[in-house]
Amino acid sequence: MLRDNVGISELINLDKVPIPVDIHVARATLTTGVVKGNFVGRLGQLFKYTRKVWFASTEGLNLEARPMIALDVDEPLWHLSKYGCTKRNDISGFCPVRQRCEAKKYCVEGQIRIGNGLVELET
Repeated sequence: MLRDNVGISELINLDKVPIPVDIHVARATLTTGVVKGNFVGRLGQLFKYTRKVWFASTEGLNLEARPMIALDVDEPLWHLSKYGCTKRNDISGFCPVRQRCEAKKYCVEGQIRIGNGLVELET
């Protein structure tokens, strides 16, 4: 935001800053299948995988006239979860807003339960 919204272009090494992971970034990462599989444990245990996969996913991509970095996906992921993925049924995977979601083609089948700092993932 300091670079993009405020215009501070002198910031360096932003490509090394890990994406901040909270419940929303984690949920969007899981529901889009960017991280999938079987897992039962603490939400914080998935944070390192979430950071790693977004570093790798943005490597070599460009956003307008500059290289894309993991921080570039933070806000879109947060919004996707907050206004979309939180409505998904944890067990059935049914999402009542899926048909109007811009990311619907990435939505994975399976169970994704997140609550009280715990995650149950079966995708």
